[in-house]
Amino acid sequence: MKFTVGTSDLQRILGKLGGVIPSKSPMPILETFLFELVNNVLSITATDQIISSTITLEVKGEEDGKIAIPAKRLTDTIRSLPPTEAVFVIDVVANKIKISTPTGEYSLSGEAAKEYPEVPEFVATATTTLDSSILRKIVHRTAFAVSSDELRPSMMGILLQANGTEIRAVATDGHRLSRFLYKPENGAKLAKDVIVPAKALGILVKGLETGPCTVSTSNTHVKFTYDQTVLTSRLIEETYPNYEVVIPKENNRFLTIKREDLINAIRRVSLFANASNHQVRFDLAPNSLKLSAQDADAGGEARETLQAAYDAEPMEIGFNATYLVDILSHIDGEQVIMKFSAPTRAGIVSPADSPETEDTLMLIMPVRLTVPEH
Repeated sequence: MKFTVGTSDLQRILGKLGGVIPSKSPMPILETFLFELVNNVLSITATDQIISSTITLEVKGEEDGKIAIPAKRLTDTIRSLPPTEAVFVIDVVANKIKISTPTGEYSLSGEAAKEYPEVPEFVATATTTLDSSILRKIVHRTAFAVSSDELRPSMMGILLQANGTEIRAVATDGHRLSRFLYKPENGAKLAKDVIVPAKALGILVKGLETGPCTVSTSNTHVKFTYDQTVLTSRLIEETYPNYEVVIPKENNRFLTIKREDLINAIRRVSLFANASNHQVRFDLAPNSLKLSAQDADAGGEARETLQAAYDAEPMEIGFNATYLVDILSHIDGEQVIMKFSAPTRAGIVSPADSPETEDTLMLIMPVRLTVPEH
C-alpha cells in the first residue's frame, strides 16, 4: 500500500475524526484509524462502535490496501509536520507503516484491517436535507442542556422530531430545558422521533463547513452525509420524557432586558453566591431588576440593579446562576424576554426577536429562596 498526501489536508481530516476515537477502550483496535486506499481515493474511518465516521480524500495512489493505524501517534506526528507532502509506504502483511517527508522518515506499527469493526449496514427509512447552518444552530441551541446522568439514558441525547412542516430539537437535564423549532422552506420528515447522542452531534458540528447535509434515519441509526464525510450513529432507543407537560402556559409576567447586560451582571453577582446551589435572587419591580447573592458561610454579599421593561406585580424568584448563564449564552439577539408566573414555577427565556422560521424556548426551574432579603 502506497500513496502521497498533503500533510495539511491529512491533519484537517484527522482532527475531524479524532473526536470519535475513545480516549480509553478495552478494545485497542478502536484507538486506531482505518485507512483504505482504492486508486486515488483514500478513505479514513474512526469508530467507537456507537458512532462511526468516514472521510474520503483525493491522494496520489500507487498501490491499494487497508490497514489500521494508531490514532494518537499518527495525529501527533502529522500535526508536528510543516505543510508538505508525505509518502506513506505500508506493508499490510507485517502491518508496518513508513512515512517519508523531504526532511524526515517516521516508522510505526499498525494493526491488520481485518481486526477493525465493520460499520453496520444502513437502510434508510426516511431522508431529508438541511443546510449546515441550521444543523449548527440546532446543536448550539440544545446540546448544552443534555443530561449526563447515565441512569436516565433517554436524556443523554437530543430529541429530533420532524412532522413534515417543522423540525423540533429538544434537550433537558431536569433542571433546564431547551426547545428549538425550525420550519424548512421545503419541509422535512423523519420516519419517527429519534434521540441522537449528544457526542454524535458535537462531532457533526465540528466537521460541518457550508452547504447542504443529508440526514437519513433507519430503525436503529441516523446518518449525516456532507462534503466528503459520512457520519453514522446508533440512536438512543429509549422513550423521551413528555417535555410538553412541563412547559408552563400561564406565565404572564414578562421581563424584557438586554441579554449581555444580564449575563455579565449574573456572573459578577454569582461570585458571592453559595457554592452549593449558586443561587442568585431576582427581585422584579416596575422597570427594574435587582440581582443579589449571599454566602452566609463565607460572609460575602453582592447586589446589582439593572434597567428592564417589567410592568407586572413585584416578585422574588431564585435561579441557579450557572444554568441561567448557560441558557442566556445559547440565545441570539440583543434582548431576551423572561416569563414568570410564581416563585415556585419554571421560568421561560426566549429571544425578543426571532426569524419567522424559528422559535426558541428555554425553560429553567427555580431554586428555593433560602437567603432572606434585607
